[in-house]
Amino acid sequence: MVPKKRGIIDKLYPPGPKPGARGRVKNHCRKFWWCDLLVFAIIALIIVLPIIYVAIPKKAQSDLNASTLEVTEQDVTSPSPDGIHLKLVTVARSDSSFHPTIEGFQAALSLNDQAPFFYIDVPETKAEAVTDIIVDQDVEIANNESFNEYNRVVMNSEYFNVYLDGKTKIHQSGLPAISVDYNKKVTMKGLNKLQGLNITGIRILQGEDNILPDGSNMIGNVSIPNPSVMTLALGNVTMDLSVDDEPIGTCLLPDMILRPGENIVPMQGHVEQITVISLITSKYNDAVLPLSIVGNSSMINGQHLQYYEAAIQSNVIHVDLDVGPALAELGLNLTQITG
Repeated sequence: MVPKKRGIIDKLYPPGPKPGARGRVKNHCRKFWWCDLLVFAIIALIIVLPIIYVAIPKKAQSDLNASTLEVTEQDVTSPSPDGIHLKLVTVARSDSSFHPTIEGFQAALSLNDQAPFFYIDVPETKAEAVTDIIVDQDVEIANNESFNEYNRVVMNSEYFNVYLDGKTKIHQSGLPAISVDYNKKVTMKGLNKLQGLNITGIRILQGEDNILPDGSNMIGNVSIPNPSVMTLALGNVTMDLSVDDEPIGTCLLPDMILRPGENIVPMQGHVEQITVISLITSKYNDAVLPLSIVGNSSMINGQHLQYYEAAIQSNVIHVDLDVGPALAELGLNLTQITG
C-alpha cells in the first residue's frame, strides 16, 4: 500500500500520542518549539523596533517641541569688550507624561535668521512638569555685529524674541538614548526705549570749590524704569544733551547698573550755562526745556563696550526738564532772567 502524502498541516502538526487537535498541537510544540520561538521573536521585533526607534523618538521630539521656556531672570555682569558673565534663569513647562533626563548641551542664542551672538552650556536636567534651568557662566561674544543688533533690539523693543537652539539626547528608563533637537523661541520684555525716564533733583554748581574734579557743573538723579527681567551692568555711561538740536552739554551715569523695576541713578554733567540761559530768555520763558538725550559711550576700565554703545546710541529720549528750581537755588528767578 502506497503511503499517503502528508500535507503541510500534517507536517507542522503531526498526530501525537493523544488523538485530535490537542494532541497535534502538543506534538507540534514538542518538535517545533524552536521555530515557534523564532517566529514570535521576529514578530515582536517587527512590532517593537519601530516603536522604540521611530514612534518613541517622534513622541519625544513632539513633546519637547510642545514644551515652553520662560526667562525669569537674566543678569549681565562683569562686561568686557569681548564678553560678559551671564546668569540665566529659565522655567521649562511641559504637559508630557514622560519625564526623561536631558543631557547637558551647548546651545546657541540668536535673533531670528541671524548668526548666534552667544553659545551657552545648558546643564543636565531632569524634565518635570515645571523645571528650573540655571545657566551661570562667563561667555564670549560669538559675533560682534549680532550682539550689537541684539542690544539695539533689547533697548528699542517692548517685547522681542530670542532663539535658543542646540542638539542633545534624552534618557528614559529602559530605553536607549534618543537624539533630539532643542529649538525654542523665547519672548521677553525689552527696555521699551526707556520710556518714562525722568531727571530730578537738578543742581547747578558754580565756583571752583563746587565744580567737580572732572569739570561737571551739574548734578542730579535720573529715574529709569526697567520693565524687563534683566539686570545690566553698563559701566560708565555718557549721554549727549541737546535742545532743538543745539548741544547744551553731556552727562555721566557712573558705574551704572540697571535692575528690574524703577532705578534711581546719580548723574553728573557739564552744561553750557550761557546756552541754557539764552534758551530761557529767548524761547522757553517758563524754564522748561524740551531736552533730547542720546547715548554717547559706555566704558569700563577705560575700554569701550561697543555692544552697549550700539544700543544707547540708537535711542533718543525726550524729557521736559524744569531748570527753574535749580536757577532759583542760585538766587536767580525767571523774572530777573527773562526781564
